[in-house]
Amino acid sequence: MQRLLLTAATVMAMTAPAWAQADLDIDGVVTYEEVLVAYPDVTAEDFAAMDADGDGVLSADEIAAAQDAGLLAAPAE
Repeated sequence: MQRLLLTAATVMAMTAPAWAQADLDIDGVVTYEEVLVAYPDVTAEDFAAMDADGDGVLSADEIAAAQDAGLLAAPAE
């Protein structure tokens, strides 16, 4: 049973949107620290530019907008 759950979690992680994979603590938003794991060159100023509503975290929509604007590279699939 434990192996089945691990396999299911792995499949879900592989098919989840990129923003969800960046959400390391699975709270529905991506912090600056979480962004740095995948994008170590992102500065605090870059993050602030992506954070459209200024709440200190990135939503899925903000990440998509940042990728569309070229502020954040889309992850390789």
